[in-house]
Amino acid sequence: MLRAFAQSANASTKCYSLWALNFDGSPYTLDYHNDDDFVREVPAIFELVEKMDQLYRWTGDPRYLSDPSLWQFATKALTDFIDLHDQQFPNGVAEGTGTGDIFAGVATYNEQPDAPLIEAGDGLASQYQAFLAFSDLAAWRKERSLARQFAQKAETLKAYFHSDWGIRNTDWYNRGYIAGPRPISGWGKENSWFLLTKGLAAPDSPRTHRYLELISERLESREDIPDNIEALTYIPETFFRYHRNELGWKWMKHIIHQIDQTHAQSSLTGANGNYPEVSFALISNVVEHLLGITPDAGKRRLRTLSHMPDDLKLLEVRHIPIGNALFSVAHSGPASSKLTYQKDGTPFIWEAAFPGKYARVTVNGKKKRCRYSKDFGQVISYIKVRIKPGKTVIVEVLPSR
Repeated sequence: MLRAFAQSANASTKCYSLWALNFDGSPYTLDYHNDDDFVREVPAIFELVEKMDQLYRWTGDPRYLSDPSLWQFATKALTDFIDLHDQQFPNGVAEGTGTGDIFAGVATYNEQPDAPLIEAGDGLASQYQAFLAFSDLAAWRKERSLARQFAQKAETLKAYFHSDWGIRNTDWYNRGYIAGPRPISGWGKENSWFLLTKGLAAPDSPRTHRYLELISERLESREDIPDNIEALTYIPETFFRYHRNELGWKWMKHIIHQIDQTHAQSSLTGANGNYPEVSFALISNVVEHLLGITPDAGKRRLRTLSHMPDDLKLLEVRHIPIGNALFSVAHSGPASSKLTYQKDGTPFIWEAAFPGKYARVTVNGKKKRCRYSKDFGQVISYIKVRIKPGKTVIVEVLPSR
């Protein structure tokens, strides 16, 4: 499927992939009329590159690194695509047309815009993550110079956001630019919260804390909350990333409670639960966010970091595939984690991480010293454990005296 989308991007479409494909790979005609008239939104191109990275981390499948059409797409998405769509406000950030017409090309996922954005926060933030993803992919391909180049591009874009693009003439964050160019701040749904969803906003910045509060406040407003369920599916991830676990859980429950309600475009989709973003995003919320699983199948490693809210005491997910291996992961609150290696033939390294600073943990009852790092502003304690197939390891933190 990823290859089909990658192969749909060409010179005729100005390096855009098509928005929707039929099961045989042909264009979905509701969203495509011809190569000059089809749905296109800037963040999607960069998210496809990000997905290459994520899928390789989960599967270890070398085709994500070696497939010529995927590598060509990723390369052109971060070079030719940006060059072709950086005309009105030349600054290295991919643009939409500014018309608000999704069939002409828009800068944002927000299809109910309040300003004719030529650059948008969700496009810029997705471009940032795509640079990081491409750096990872290049490193795995042993192209170290290319990996360093795109890691630096990501850092340069982030610095530009925090020194100019994102803060010009505002105490909040800018969420886009209109012709002029003139910055637009405040509330713009996807082009607001993607700045945090993609981890572009610095976790130690007071602006970021204020913006998290703004998002929470606006989502409580009947006038401001999106009426299409798929827009809301990004919200739990946004709050979990910055360790606002109670808010992440709150919006997970909100989405679950909306599943059987009629979708805003009911003539096309019926109930909210029919929308694929809902089911797949909720699975991701459980596995990647509540359990905090970060896989690295190629290196046979995984990390867990509990994001459990107060009213969720125990969570376990079984048969989680990482490469050819299967795992069961369980958290008892934020301070106890259990990993069972269900299937495969080669040991993995498990980095068991916990929010907070602790001197020691127990590993199957034996005391071990912790190491420390930070995860989006949260101090975490962790230990690395080698686990063999068929074994179970329980790691629990010991309260500091």
